[in-house]
Amino acid sequence: MKKGFTLLEVMVSITVFSLVFLASGQIFSSIQASWQKQKNTADLLHESRWAMEKMSNELFRAQAASIATAMAGARLRFRIDPDADGVAPFREIEYIRQATVLNRRFRDLPGGWVNPYQELANDLAANPVFSWDGTMVTITMTVNKGAFNYTLITKVRPRN
Repeated sequence: MKKGFTLLEVMVSITVFSLVFLASGQIFSSIQASWQKQKNTADLLHESRWAMEKMSNELFRAQAASIATAMAGARLRFRIDPDADGVAPFREIEYIRQATVLNRRFRDLPGGWVNPYQELANDLAANPVFSWDGTMVTITMTVNKGAFNYTLITKVRPRN
């Protein structure tokens, strides 16, 4: 009597092993895709929250009389006193939503815009971003990622 496996037993074991290996690969691939999707969404929200915080901090230092919105809420422009001494030079800051991107630029007054736009956030929805009621600025940012929409809203009262 010979010891060993028959050809049929070897083929069945290879088939079963292959199916288990293929299923494991599919599960790993699915987990990796899910992880990457969640990471991208978390990065987008982190970027949006950071942009919202930067705008809020600058608006808090704004001179209320200089705040102006335009382009149906897509642009916000205001002045701050960088050294907080109440005398020139002042800095003018502009935030503008262009398509799905929120950009920022500034200039020291008097003078022209010396720097190109800096991208603060992307994947924005087409809703208005800024509104000014004379006492408070409301910033509304809706970001889109795939089928998900996230809306961040804050209100800032300039102190000056």
